[in-house]
Amino acid sequence: MKNKIQFRTFAGALVRSAEEEESGKGRKFTFVASDASRDSSGTVLNQAGWALDRFNANPVIGYQHKVYGGSSDTDDPDNIIGKGRAYVEDGKLMVDVELEPEGDNPLADKVCRKLHFGSLNAVSVGFVPTGKSRWGEAEEAADGSTPTLYFEGQELLEISVVNIPANPNALRKEIEVEDDEDEEKKPEESGEKDLEDEDKKPGEGEEGDSAEDDEDEEKDEEETERSLTIAEATLLYL
Repeated sequence: MKNKIQFRTFAGALVRSAEEEESGKGRKFTFVASDASRDSSGTVLNQAGWALDRFNANPVIGYQHKVYGGSSDTDDPDNIIGKGRAYVEDGKLMVDVELEPEGDNPLADKVCRKLHFGSLNAVSVGFVPTGKSRWGEAEEAADGSTPTLYFEGQELLEISVVNIPANPNALRKEIEVEDDEDEEKKPEESGEKDLEDEDKKPGEGEEGDSAEDDEDEEKDEEETERSLTIAEATLLYL
């Protein structure tokens, strides 16, 4: 967990100035990005433990966390919709966001309109935990009724405007089911292969077997690449 990028969403985070609210055209917004309450992941982020230098040196404001690269839908530079400045105020992580100039990025323009309309109002922080985490006590213990993990600190990497966050456990479950199905099929396929081998005479089908082996190797490579892509994608929704 220590070196893994994690994400936490803060809904209803948008705070507008009166001037921007009235005009409906401002491109500067202030968000509450995090607080010390227990989140839906069962964790509490230490608001006094935020390391913000890395973010403020490269203040990326993204959309849906599609800013890390590595796949076709995250390499588009327009997924970066603005810049920000993060700071802790009154025990909360705040971020001042300035969206890219109007006309430069259609996605930023659309997000801006939706923020003013109110159909978007949530942000999510991408961070790496630092220090040691600990479980709470009593009902917040690891085996309690509401297990709660307290982080010692977090290094902020980026902040994204998000829709309703996806559930990463659903993707993990789908992968587990697919793996289980593959394992169940293997014994049957192995048995059919053994029967075929018994019927063959020595020396028969060697060329065919070689061609089939090549095809199997290519399929294995494709499956490995697909699995890696899925695994990389889960980083964006953990």
